[in-house]
Amino acid sequence: MTPEETEDKTEPNLFRSTLQSAKTTVATCGDNVHSGYGSPLDAIANPLANGGWVCKEADTWITELKDQCAGINEAFDDAVSTISARIGTEPDEVPENDWRGTNWPRQWRMRNMY
Repeated sequence: MTPEETEDKTEPNLFRSTLQSAKTTVATCGDNVHSGYGSPLDAIANPLANGGWVCKEADTWITELKDQCAGINEAFDDAVSTISARIGTEPDEVPENDWRGTNWPRQWRMRNMY
């Protein structure tokens, strides 16, 4: 065997890098919603609840609207946990020509679905 044949042929796991980037993005968005903006529907519900809409149905409608986003912070946390778990299953390096290596697409674009 030549030294080239025994050489470990690996490349960086770019899929893992994409997952790490996604985790950072999701965590940042979750922090923004939680710390900065609150529920995405608060901008609609709060002015209505503070006299913007006064009738019997208003209270019920506003409560239902706020309930729709009650779990949004937990959803971000769950997404970060799911991504983290997947990152934990991915090696730093993969065999040469593995789909997760340099074959992993790094440029994303919308596909024409029609």
